[in-house]
Amino acid sequence: MDAFQLHTAHRFRARSDAIAEARRVALAYAREHSVPAERLDAIALAVSEAATNVVMHAYRDRTQPGTFTLGLELDDGSLMVDVRDEGIGLGPRADSPGPGFGLPIIANVTDAYALVATDDGGTRVSMRFDLAG
Repeated sequence: MDAFQLHTAHRFRARSDAIAEARRVALAYAREHSVPAERLDAIALAVSEAATNVVMHAYRDRTQPGTFTLGLELDDGSLMVDVRDEGIGLGPRADSPGPGFGLPIIANVTDAYALVATDDGGTRVSMRFDLAG
């Protein structure tokens, strides 16, 4: 899935309280743009999982949290959601503090997703939610 041009982007500190805030922002955008109610739980769950991955993994090599960006865009009958960090990038983590269900959950609740290493060394999770029945 290709990256898309963000028209609505929000920046957060990669701290645990930002997970709920990112979810709230995504749901507010979805409601404002008349996304069907039956898609809202999937959007909330996927955004929560992607933001949690940033908080838990992206900046584990630093003493202070970095940031992440939540991008939202309606595109040809789909809601596109982009979570991007500037952390240490993709890689296995033997000391992972979580069970590792985040990406499988995202795969299960989205219509498509891509996990990409960015040019600056971070990670981008792009998710698509089709809105038509």
